[in-house]
Amino acid sequence: MLRRYLLLTLGFVVAGVACWGCLVRAEDLFYDIRLAISPEWELNGLVTIHGTAAADLEELVLRVYQPEELSVSSIEVDGIAQNWTKDAQEPSVLRVHTPLTREQTYSLTAEFSGRVPLFHDQSGYGTFAASEHAVVLGAAYPMLAAWDDAWLTGPLLPWGDAVVADVADYRLTMEAPKGWEVVSGGYEIPLGNNVTLVEGQNLRELGIVLVKGYVVQSAEFKSVSIRSFSLPEHSAGSREAFRITGEALQLYEALFGPYPYGTLDVVSVPLQWAAGVEYPGLILGGELYYARWEYEPLFFPMIFAHEVAHQWWYAQVGNHQVNEPWVDEALATYSSGLYFEAKGRLEEIVAYWQNSYQLGRRRNPHAMVDSPLWGFADGAGYGGIVYSGGALMLHDIRAHMGDELFLAALRSYLGAHRWGFAWGDDLLRAFAAHSPPSLDAVLARWLSR
Repeated sequence: MLRRYLLLTLGFVVAGVACWGCLVRAEDLFYDIRLAISPEWELNGLVTIHGTAAADLEELVLRVYQPEELSVSSIEVDGIAQNWTKDAQEPSVLRVHTPLTREQTYSLTAEFSGRVPLFHDQSGYGTFAASEHAVVLGAAYPMLAAWDDAWLTGPLLPWGDAVVADVADYRLTMEAPKGWEVVSGGYEIPLGNNVTLVEGQNLRELGIVLVKGYVVQSAEFKSVSIRSFSLPEHSAGSREAFRITGEALQLYEALFGPYPYGTLDVVSVPLQWAAGVEYPGLILGGELYYARWEYEPLFFPMIFAHEVAHQWWYAQVGNHQVNEPWVDEALATYSSGLYFEAKGRLEEIVAYWQNSYQLGRRRNPHAMVDSPLWGFADGAGYGGIVYSGGALMLHDIRAHMGDELFLAALRSYLGAHRWGFAWGDDLLRAFAAHSPPSLDAVLARWLSR
């Protein structure tokens, strides 16, 4: 029954979605950022974070996710200079000692500077790196740590995703070198003199990319403007990425609920150790895969079907990507499986997950689907166990519950936690509430709890 529904969904644009008012979040956090970057990739910035204290606080906590490349030179709260300390165990954590009472509003301003490393001189994924045609500025500004009855922090590791943040509205004034175009997870408004204004709402973080010499393909999918950026020599792969993105977006809207942003940009950039990276309203795809997309009939569509799914499982429902990376990664991976199912390729993608999971288990026999990032030394087995193993677990849960109740549980989970923060127990409770038979035996095969 679900197979027929998925086929019909991809056959036309689904008309009518749940009430758009449900997409409005209750609490506001606002970032006002000024960022200037030189032709030598030197970066200078000022960020002001306007917020409301969620409890009586002794401190505000900032995260600098590029601690080796960015440094903070001054911090003020409500115009008064503040002292701050780096966390003794995690230097990316800055603790600003300023007592606040519950519901007290505040404005924190931090001045920062640094340099964007060349892609070939850095050892990460390439999410904060410059090349001759693309400059990726992921987490390029100090961010307020997420709050969930306490400040949520965690170690920065070379593998996995590090950002744990609350949803906010954004305004960025970006000065870029001449000839470079700004692409982001928000709306870009050129102001002249190499300055671009970017505005976005309900963003868990603001992804930014500068591109030069790129071509763009664009179209409207219902009320969403999708753009696909690439070098001219990768235009065929960009066209395919564009098609997959549009199809996946329509499918997930029908299955889970509406896509919350007016735009979705897909950008080909140099990446290593990762095939794709998600930001709210923005997807990065590794340009090496664009160059050989015809030879990757399974993996290439997997990249974009997975990253589009993160627009629901991460952008809308946040989670602790360090302590519980499976919460969004398993959901995004299984959602991409639903895309393949709509194409009649479910058995193919399940076989891929099984092979990937077995390889992960051989590399890391002690890790489980719900292991934290630090449970995968040097990243060993991480993708196979968390992504593929997590998807196989969800496939078992679906078989146990049935299609209708499985999807109802996902929609309930999304509705309960949209624009907020969720833990693995929240997801499991959503399944349990919709599953008449117990899921304990199913979960015991995959989770350490």
